[in-house]
Amino acid sequence: MKHRDLFQREFGDELPPEAVDRLACHAELLERWNRVVRLVGEAEPAEWIRRHYAESLAARVYWRTSVGEGGGEPGLLDIGSGAGFPGLVLAALHPERPVTLVEARERKAAFLAEAGRELDLPNVRIVRQRLDAELAVRLAGAVECATIRGLRLPEATVTRLVEALPDGGRLVVWAGRRVASGLLDICAVEQEMNLPDSPHRRILCLRPLRRG
Repeated sequence: MKHRDLFQREFGDELPPEAVDRLACHAELLERWNRVVRLVGEAEPAEWIRRHYAESLAARVYWRTSVGEGGGEPGLLDIGSGAGFPGLVLAALHPERPVTLVEARERKAAFLAEAGRELDLPNVRIVRQRLDAELAVRLAGAVECATIRGLRLPEATVTRLVEALPDGGRLVVWAGRRVASGLLDICAVEQEMNLPDSPHRRILCLRPLRRG
């Protein structure tokens, strides 16, 4: 696969070989689709890897390996998955874990479905629907981690999402210098990571504040 060397140069031995193969397969599929359906900007694949893939992979430290005794594999809910950043990228690292990708746009959802098949990720499911409060409650209760990158949601929807996360669940968001005040009213910042190639952007791992 022609993109494999690009991933190897960027990440070295940080990733297992089988994960690199899946990510390279995703990048090649993305390059083909991007000629017809604009999924990401027109930068070269090497730039995609430095930004989209690297930013997605950086969040893997927040998707913990266990939800506790008898909890099974920790699930991930990615909202507004687009071309698969970060949800499909994280699924490529952990194909044994359940991952739900929420994407309302038909063509992007179609790309995600094909990518899931090509990468052999049977535990990935696509929900082609816009996330509202009702869907947030239905999907968030069984996951260990929910992710939002490059998408703004109504405050009421975010509130219901956070409330629906189970005890020990976390919300991971990619943010600029400012974070919506409403989000910080219902969550505490547990960890924060600055993005080296984007000095004004960061990843926040948020812990829901339980009332009462």
